[in-house]
Amino acid sequence: MRLKVLTLNVAHGAPFAVPMPFLRRRTALLGTLDAVAALLLREAADVVALQEADRASLFSGRVDQVERIAARAGHAHVHHGVHSGVPGLFAQGTALLSHHRLEAREAAHFGRDRRVDKGYVVATLATEDVPGIDVVSLHLDPFSAAVRQRQVDRLIQALRQRPERPRIVLGDFNAEGAAGDGPVARLCTALGLHTPSEGEPTYPVPHARQRLDWVLASSTLRFTRYARLPDAISDHHAVVAELTEADR
Repeated sequence: MRLKVLTLNVAHGAPFAVPMPFLRRRTALLGTLDAVAALLLREAADVVALQEADRASLFSGRVDQVERIAARAGHAHVHHGVHSGVPGLFAQGTALLSHHRLEAREAAHFGRDRRVDKGYVVATLATEDVPGIDVVSLHLDPFSAAVRQRQVDRLIQALRQRPERPRIVLGDFNAEGAAGDGPVARLCTALGLHTPSEGEPTYPVPHARQRLDWVLASSTLRFTRYARLPDAISDHHAVVAELTEADR
């Protein structure tokens, strides 16, 4: 079994000078989304985790950003969770895009902590070559370590309620370091996950200084590649990882 995964915070398709997509020219907004799709098409990951990804609304520039990226990147299976939304005004959240079926789908938001688009989606990836693996696209709070801790504890509780199977957790953790009691260490300890110790800063583009974007995997999976991609298509760099079964 070999699996390639990728995570990217797409910043609502408006990552730089204009932080609100509905204020961008439509051609510029679509150009950014198509650049994201081109990166995904080039990398040909089996599963992609997106954060700050919007469905069609006033805020998104009336563009279903998730559907446009998925369609142009060739991902037939999509699971999106709206973590902050008002019908017609905004529908923001995280997403999983996949070349393979996504089963047992769930989504949750962390709105009780802050009125922002933070939360996660999880689904089980099942193919003939890949046994059932739970894949998570996660986005944590950027401002408070205490809030991130509560959010991670909610995720751990939710994942423990699902059938026991290998897990991959990808996303924007808004926290550096794999030691101490931060979200990376907390998830690794509680769920038996691991991640390569080496890894380049992913935020902000172009002069990245913080490693905020991570890929964690169960101990039954082995990393054969882990890399930050250089493309400047968001205010975050994408991270790509390739995995195989640990005993192979």
